[in-house]
Amino acid sequence: MSKVQLDDLTPNNLGMLKRINSVVLPTSYTDSFYTEALTVGQLAKLAYYNEIPVGAIRCCLEVAPEHTKPSRIYIMTIAVLSPYRENGIGGMLLDHIERYAAETFVPELSVHALTDDTEVIEWYKKRGFEIVDEVKGYYKRLTPAKDAYLMVKKLKKDQ
Repeated sequence: MSKVQLDDLTPNNLGMLKRINSVVLPTSYTDSFYTEALTVGQLAKLAYYNEIPVGAIRCCLEVAPEHTKPSRIYIMTIAVLSPYRENGIGGMLLDHIERYAAETFVPELSVHALTDDTEVIEWYKKRGFEIVDEVKGYYKRLTPAKDAYLMVKKLKKDQ
């Protein structure tokens, strides 16, 4: 029987976050993205399958101008290596962030998804996310630039 576990991001395993993202995601991220990932605590996690790093999530807190406390957690990246995708690992990573949001009273999660990636869009919809906006040319580092949907999940107060 396989075992999936989540672990904190550390300087010693930061390279795994970089590697997983580079293999799975269509865009690259700056060194500062990864350096800052070490400072966000529970908002960055690695997922291990039988002690092999196979997935990761990196989020940040967003504060709306009219608020003084975080108004949402933005999912910057979530990635699972393709051979491990049917093991619930992405769901575990997302569940972790939802629990953290509930514990810290953050009312919603958000993410951008490529408009032409129907598999990812459906994955988020099954987990309660809704499309709230379309952003033309959001993924500027892709050639040509690609559009994205902004997807939001409002969390229940009793979660």
